[in-house]
Amino acid sequence: MSQQGYSRNATIAGWMVALLYVAHQQMTVFLARSDRFGSLREDYRGWHYLLGTLVLAAVVWRLLLWRREAAPAGTLPPALQHWGRWLALVAYLVLLVAPFLGVIYAWADDLKIHLGPTPALPSLMARDRDVWMFTGYFHSGLGFMLLVLNLAALITVGWGLLRHGKGLLAVLPPGYGFQIFAGVSSTVYAFSTFRSPEPGPRALAIFWSGCALVWLVAWLIHRKRAAASHGTLGATARFAAPAVAITLLGVGAYGPHALFKVTPWPMGEKVAGPEGVTSHLTVADHPAARIAPAPPSAFENKVRDETYKWCRFCHTVEKNGVHLVGPNLYHIFGQRAGQVPNFTYSTAMADAGRKGLVWTDERIAWFIADPQKHLPGTSMIVSSGPIPDPAVQKAVVNLLRRDTMADVAPAAAR
Repeated sequence: MSQQGYSRNATIAGWMVALLYVAHQQMTVFLARSDRFGSLREDYRGWHYLLGTLVLAAVVWRLLLWRREAAPAGTLPPALQHWGRWLALVAYLVLLVAPFLGVIYAWADDLKIHLGPTPALPSLMARDRDVWMFTGYFHSGLGFMLLVLNLAALITVGWGLLRHGKGLLAVLPPGYGFQIFAGVSSTVYAFSTFRSPEPGPRALAIFWSGCALVWLVAWLIHRKRAAASHGTLGATARFAAPAVAITLLGVGAYGPHALFKVTPWPMGEKVAGPEGVTSHLTVADHPAARIAPAPPSAFENKVRDETYKWCRFCHTVEKNGVHLVGPNLYHIFGQRAGQVPNFTYSTAMADAGRKGLVWTDERIAWFIADPQKHLPGTSMIVSSGPIPDPAVQKAVVNLLRRDTMADVAPAAAR
């Protein structure tokens, strides 16, 4: 038998989930932006795991209390509160699953799991790229599911304010309103600062100003209105809420592919090669393979920090480095496209190689200017966005040449 209203424990648990979720989300941003090979990255990873474990514990407590409660009656239409509770419940279930996928994803990538400064836990599996792709896709997908749920909840709150004069604290269960508001704020900041931190404060100011404007309009509308009476929860609303909330999960699950063109398993044409070989076996017999890189410059260092670092999240550059989302790029200059052994390429990239596309400085610059436009159907994207600036293209190409061709004697030195 459920009780009317939220208990003190439910309120505490809801706020614990919210605060820990926001802290974990911020740590995730720090982790994603950190240098993949820097000393701080492993520290961030440990705190990311620790906060994720604390979120899991708080979510479990919150869910244990869920069936013994109901939204307080009389303040809002039952259908609106029922919808708000389903959004919260589905979000909590997503948070319940995320840590388990995250652990498998890390082990499949041969990463160590440690909670903050504690020693690493023993790994229960060997590196496995197929498992890594599957769990990585859906671990990312859970983040997109939470984003979709957060946006739906924010729209629901806006409707509650404008229609009934009630907002975050009334429409949604305790703590969840703060969770979605802070979560969307964090997402706005993260997306606006992908290349550099400068646009972040302005983007947040615009978002918060929009929210404040909705609240002000709602206050002006309802400041002299008497509270309305509300009926009971109808059968349609009772079953529509979970159906729509679950549908939103499907939308979120498509997010990683829509934004990053990744898939949960290899799709396309796999290049045959000896077992364990993940890079070109020989230097290409092409002039592009023998060009010496230009000396580094201050501008190039800036490009490395803001743009090129994202290339290294999807590609390794050392001999027989593991394939990540993209292929290993060792000795890539002068090679025909779509030919790295034991990698599965999109049909578009494989066809481009068969038709004679060779990776020269000019063709790499052309490709990173807008991969989706220049080679429709490719799974390649530039994480920080297309690179139309020729100066940035040149710096990226030079950085890539220095990292992938360092052991190749340039033509002038032969």
